[in-house]
Amino acid sequence: MCRLILFLILLLGVIPLQAQTSAAPTGGSVCVVAKEQGNSLAIEWVVGEQSVSHAITTAKSALNAQGFAHVFPQAKSAIPHGWIVVVKTAYKTVTGRVRTSYGCGFSQESARAAEQLAVSDLRAYSWGWKPEYGYDKVEVKRY
Repeated sequence: MCRLILFLILLLGVIPLQAQTSAAPTGGSVCVVAKEQGNSLAIEWVVGEQSVSHAITTAKSALNAQGFAHVFPQAKSAIPHGWIVVVKTAYKTVTGRVRTSYGCGFSQESARAAEQLAVSDLRAYSWGWKPEYGYDKVEVKRY
């Protein structure tokens, strides 16, 4: 019984210490996309904000001010500094509809790593897109 009590005292003493030391300073970056019926209409990206939630609010507000009602965060990052790459593609679906889609990636390592994440993001949100359709880099920026 004494061992159990001692164990609990030690455990309770360690948990608050871990909670205090695990929080690292972060930033906020996001890509928010305006969509309608599965098609991407516009994108707004914000980097270097104080938090991800603040970046989302800023990007959504910018798209709403342009008249877009259906805006959704598509990619986000809490890294304070790094690379952002935004890609855009236009392609025809198997049903013959022309679609525009975006992908967004953030990386501390390199622009190339951010581009790979942007293409992965594009694939995750645009199921009909295939790599052979290609894409254009809309933004490559270090922040």
